[in-house]
Amino acid sequence: MCLSKVSIRRAGVLLFGNQITDTLVVPDLSGRTMKSQTYTTKVTLASVFVAALVPFSAYAQSEDSDAQNRCLELAGSPDSGVPVNPDMQEALLAGLAKARQFCEAALDTDNANAAIMFHLGVASQHEGAHDAAIAKFEAAAAAGLAAAETKLGDYHLFGIGPVEADADRALSHYQKASDAGDLAAMTTLAFMYRLGRGVPRDPSEMVRLMGLAAEGGYHFAQYRLAQTYLTGDGIPGGADEALNIPNADEALRLLQMAAVQGNTRAALDLAGLYADNGGGVGEDLTAYARWIQEAAKTGVPSAMAALGFLFEKGRGVEADPDRAAELYVEVMETGQVKFGDLRGQSGARAPYWDRATAIAFQVILKDRGLYLGAIDGIVGPLTTAAAKALDD
Repeated sequence: MCLSKVSIRRAGVLLFGNQITDTLVVPDLSGRTMKSQTYTTKVTLASVFVAALVPFSAYAQSEDSDAQNRCLELAGSPDSGVPVNPDMQEALLAGLAKARQFCEAALDTDNANAAIMFHLGVASQHEGAHDAAIAKFEAAAAAGLAAAETKLGDYHLFGIGPVEADADRALSHYQKASDAGDLAAMTTLAFMYRLGRGVPRDPSEMVRLMGLAAEGGYHFAQYRLAQTYLTGDGIPGGADEALNIPNADEALRLLQMAAVQGNTRAALDLAGLYADNGGGVGEDLTAYARWIQEAAKTGVPSAMAALGFLFEKGRGVEADPDRAAELYVEVMETGQVKFGDLRGQSGARAPYWDRATAIAFQVILKDRGLYLGAIDGIVGPLTTAAAKALDD
């Protein structure tokens, strides 16, 4: 098995590019299935930086500490981990764009600290200016910043930009960062022990390190360790009595920890566990609805569509035709879900529409000027054509 960028750092999400691509599957419920959905969020950092620029003359005469404070206030604390979801990724990039001019001003002073160098390194990295990024990360690491050591480890592990892959050098950086408490470094080290990359393959050490990162609050470690406890992922033979794997209760606890932080995959996995008796967790429509709602909060269209279906049918939530229709419209406007997949499948066909929801849906389409037919609750060719026009 090869070690890839995606397999180590996050399931389906690129950390070093400006584009986020993820594939999510909404779990079955009472015979209803949703197709897997790939969605992409693209953030061009240069354009964000330009949009964020404001006249700087007002700050030119400020004390050096003012620039440092503004830099750290807008960019936040240095973090080498994976953002919890695409919305958070966009927010972090936007904050960094606003902070950049202050960070650069602070860097010109004699008091620039490691955190400022780290943030400027991240900005350079996202722009593809890897030599500049590495220089900033090396300076921050030399000043004792663990997150910068992790970034350098990433460069050497994956051979990014001008750096050739070197597992031994990567291991050195990750070990320093892990010893200093960096949760992302612990997680990557865990994967290295899982795959035997630069170290002997050791499932026990993988679980130990991943557990430390999970208990430290890192959502990605929580999610991946949950998969290990649930399915034996990464464990030879899929089970290890000494490690208490599999363990559905521990998997459930870890998934909940990740989901409440906004990890969409964790929320959808929880929904799947409660949709049936999968993984030894009893069916619970209320819990299913709760975690579908958590996933929908992150703006994933397939999760929003699933939530709309729950409101339409009154499963796990009080029936609300108007809210169901609103969610269906929001999903169709994204252009990422086909109308035929909007409400899933029941056998070989889509489930019948609740009449009140269909009427509410038609009313919205009519108000948008897309539907010219009768408000009759019959979702026929005219309603279908109007719905498909929502993403035009």
